Amino acid sequence: MYYDNAKPFKQKHWEALSRYQELQNKKEEKRVDYYRMLNKGIQFTNYVGVIQAGNLTIEVLPKTDRGKATAANLAVEELEKSDQLTAKSKQNWHDVLLQMLKECRLLRINHVDKANLNLKSNSILNIYLDLFLSETERLLHEGLAKKYRETEGNKLALKGQLLFSKNINKNLIHQERFFVRYSEFNLNNIFNRLLFKTLCLIPRISNNPWLADKVNRLLLDFPGLPDCNVSHSTFEKLVYDRKTERYKEALQISKMLLLNYRPDITGGSENVIAILFDMNKLWEEFVYRRLKKEEIELDFHVQRQQSVNFWKTELMYRSKTIRPDIVVNKDGRIIVVDTKWKILDDLIPADDDLKQMFTYNLFWNCDRSVLLYPSAQNKSNKGDYHDFRSEQSFYTKCAIETVSILDDKQKLDKELGKKILNKVFS
Repeated sequence: MYYDNAKPFKQKHWEALSRYQELQNKKEEKRVDYYRMLNKGIQFTNYVGVIQAGNLTIEVLPKTDRGKATAANLAVEELEKSDQLTAKSKQNWHDVLLQMLKECRLLRINHVDKANLNLKSNSILNIYLDLFLSETERLLHEGLAKKYRETEGNKLALKGQLLFSKNINKNLIHQERFFVRYSEFNLNNIFNRLLFKTLCLIPRISNNPWLADKVNRLLLDFPGLPDCNVSHSTFEKLVYDRKTERYKEALQISKMLLLNYRPDITGGSENVIAILFDMNKLWEEFVYRRLKKEEIELDFHVQRQQSVNFWKTELMYRSKTIRPDIVVNKDGRIIVVDTKWKILDDLIPADDDLKQMFTYNLFWNCDRSVLLYPSAQNKSNKGDYHDFRSEQSFYTKCAIETVSILDDKQKLDKELGKKILNKVFS
């Protein structure tokens, strides 16, 4: 995707995305490249979701139908009207991504349909914003949580605990005052401050009039609270109790918005926010949940991410473990399934992937494993198990399987779980 100042994606957007990636990688402990910066362009990798740079919204959608280098397809919100076939294809994959996010519990199950009725644009970002506002509206209606907050300061009446050393230092002249520490039971707590900070952020990242109206109505009823600095540790330190458990969904979205927003530090208006998901992890979660749905009916057991020690040292932090994506057990027969969201050339996997599967077979004491890839629309292969061979004449097998996630109507295939199981145990 290359910029052209005569098109929606302009040089200023490219520069903003470049700054955003640089700032994100300074903040993160581990480098994460949501996209690759090219000369006058960007290339998306295995992350899907939405990026907004100023007035430009880019949706990065999953793809299985064309291209070899990546497994992502992009759709700019301002689609050309003449390209109706492309627009229809992008809309199909947009709907597929939303459905996958719902099934993997990254979006509330029934909210997407409701949002589509209210929003002229069903942008993934706007859907998350609408969900946050709906949750905040519910919390306001139920009543915001109050917490005890410890406060220090000068008072004209003795209240709480008198701090003698500070009182002498501060009030040597004004002896009518008391420097005290006391607790107040009020709305000024981290849960409400995070909600308030997110409400104030939304007008900067969305120009949708329906959302703007909803934000303004909520701010009228929301108590004015002080700002707070936000980092990953802010959300990690949150302790939910009986009164604050109901905040979880709103604060999960708040975390995505606040931690992934970067204002334009050059003084321009190209603020950037990104809500992106690793497609490999999303594909793994989606396959697991589809298999889990069929567990009782088809009489098998499925587990995910079981860890075993692979290389052990006296120093535990240096020890290594291995962990396959999915382990399926049917009538005592164990098969390891490793999901990969990538397009294979001629169904030939990477050497590292095959060596990984051989190791899984050894450590899980199973005679076969499966590398599962997505395939082109309405196409899938019937993979054959091929032998691994060791010098000890110990044989195990591995199959390369592909499966289409779409049915004939270009919707998510409802029978996907059964199809995967049939392939695995064929």
